[in-house]
Amino acid sequence: MVQLAVEPIQLPNLTAQDLIEEFTYNLGRYSWADLFNVLDYEITPIVKVIVRAAIHSKESENPFKLTLERAISRVKQIQNTKRKNFVRKTFKKWGLFGMQEILKQYPEYREAMLPGDLVIKRKKVKDKKTKPRNDFRARQLAKYDIAYHTTDSSSKEFNKICERIASLTSADLKRAPILLTVTLSGEKYQYSFHWNTDEREIEKFHALANKAGVTHEQLCQYRTNSLIKF
Repeated sequence: MVQLAVEPIQLPNLTAQDLIEEFTYNLGRYSWADLFNVLDYEITPIVKVIVRAAIHSKESENPFKLTLERAISRVKQIQNTKRKNFVRKTFKKWGLFGMQEILKQYPEYREAMLPGDLVIKRKKVKDKKTKPRNDFRARQLAKYDIAYHTTDSSSKEFNKICERIASLTSADLKRAPILLTVTLSGEKYQYSFHWNTDEREIEKFHALANKAGVTHEQLCQYRTNSLIKF
């Protein structure tokens, strides 16, 4: 039940549906101060959504037409956005170790939710075509996305896929350089590439690194001469 006892509004115990009907038929009775004063009190998320919709209707001088289904949908949308923002902020700070911090705030949170929460959906711009990304990291994410939807969610492999997607997404958001470690004759060397290096360039470098007799000196020279973005 929703209890509102805010002066000068005097409303009895109402359900969300009752409050919607009250504003549908009697919104004109309430002043701006009446409505804004309600928001100063501790009210449930759905009541806050309904009151804000009433304020918007009064401001635009349009009839109040909010439905209970729409109000519930809006509450879920707000809660999801709040959760995603928290997860992104926490993951940015703690990386994969951030799950412990996330679970403190959201005990029911599951690791499989990370990929969806970390990917930022950008609004489509009208009349503007965007070229598909062919850089190494974007192509890797595309491949892991297929694996995510085709792998048994109860398997260890599925967990590894989720971790890999989360790691790649975080690196992509930060535009972190691509790091490849190559071991030749027992000697390890880490090569750094620009964050959006084309997948074909990485594949060429990988093929050269696997070529018999190649040396680190040759790999360094190839990267310097061929990958001018570095």
